[in-house]
Amino acid sequence: MLTILQWIAAHLFADFVLQSKKLIQQKKERKAGSWFLYAHSLIHASLIYFFSPDKSLWIIPVIVFVTHYFIDLWKVYQKESAVIFIADQLMHVTVLVVLWVICYENVDWPAVIVTRILINNNFWVIITAYLFVIYPLAYLLGYATQRWRKDIEHNERSSTSLSEAGKWIGVFERILVLTFVINNHFEGIGFLIAAKSILRFNDIKGNNMRKEAEYILIGTLMSFASSIIIGICVRLLMK
Repeated sequence: MLTILQWIAAHLFADFVLQSKKLIQQKKERKAGSWFLYAHSLIHASLIYFFSPDKSLWIIPVIVFVTHYFIDLWKVYQKESAVIFIADQLMHVTVLVVLWVICYENVDWPAVIVTRILINNNFWVIITAYLFVIYPLAYLLGYATQRWRKDIEHNERSSTSLSEAGKWIGVFERILVLTFVINNHFEGIGFLIAAKSILRFNDIKGNNMRKEAEYILIGTLMSFASSIIIGICVRLLMK
């Protein structure tokens, strides 16, 4: 495992620490004619070779250089977005993992690990719980708070909110609560409540914001209570 961890660390160092915005812009403007595109790929290959236990395997840095060059060349022709960024990083890391498995690990090892995970009851219990708190529970809470939401939806302050911000706050809130419960760190829930209370204080301290404050409090308590109950059920099923 040390080798692949060193490779990934080297990749992150070369891709983010050793690339300035000016050099990245140079790649975008000149594309295949950019000298830095070649230098950047060479730096990656050199770092991977440096952390390779077997220095006789010259094929590793060669493959890293070629694949990194073409992946980055593909990226400079794409419009910037989160999807392109994730795809770019996944392709780079996948190349490293495949090389590591072929050169330094038993080829059957990944299949064995995946098989063990897929037949593990606890894995499916946890996955099901997270999927439930992210999707179905969001709809259930939406239906449960619908009548109160209608009372405040015409409030002028609501128009200044980010689009679907409340939805995503709730999603991450339930994920964190469920994670704290599964790992038996209930104190983290108290910290989360305190943090949310502080952040929401300035929004609801106005004289005419009582309805919105009560709506937020009801929604928060429902979200926390539901996630805690689901987390406790997960812990019982895992035992």
